[in-house]
Amino acid sequence: MTSLRWPAVLLLLLGACGTSAPSLSRNERDRLPRDARQEIFDAENDVIIARNRQDEAMDRLRAVREAMDQLDERQDRSEKRLSSTPGGSSRISALRKVTRAEQDYLDARQDVAKTEVEVAAQETITARARLDLVKQRQLVRIGKEPLASLKDFEKAIEVEEAKVKEKRASSLDLRSKAQASLDAWKAAQEAYADQTRDFDSGVWIE
Repeated sequence: MTSLRWPAVLLLLLGACGTSAPSLSRNERDRLPRDARQEIFDAENDVIIARNRQDEAMDRLRAVREAMDQLDERQDRSEKRLSSTPGGSSRISALRKVTRAEQDYLDARQDVAKTEVEVAAQETITARARLDLVKQRQLVRIGKEPLASLKDFEKAIEVEEAKVKEKRASSLDLRSKAQASLDAWKAAQEAYADQTRDFDSGVWIE
């Protein structure tokens, strides 16, 4: 099975922030007004949600790769069944066309899934940047940091949000290509059924 190795995502996570993360002590945080503590809590919750979405994106990528691993095995089983069926050998060539179409579709889905992982990673980075800004505001509020320090954190959010938009746009383009591959695969399935009247060779498994 293909392993999940993501140097690009790791680089995103390690090299994302251009400002050092602000830190509030437990005592400082407890002394903040209720609305300020709630704002920090909400921002922290957004980070957790973003991380969960990133995990879900990794799960989708893993599922696609498992389907790719299973495709060759399914093809082998179908070919063996056809070879042992009277007249079945003549259908193998047509069946392989369906399998190639499915492989193209899975390749396209994998590209989408990879980009979704990168989008989710970038959204996590952006959520962390927003949390940092919220914390920095409270440090300014209690006089530990100057007001001017907020500009760097606000700029960091703008940069990360722009990256999210760019990656989402790339994901949309890949989704369109995946849909075209899906349509081609479905057409190949229908052509195989019309040609062979064979509905037992696993070409309908998704």
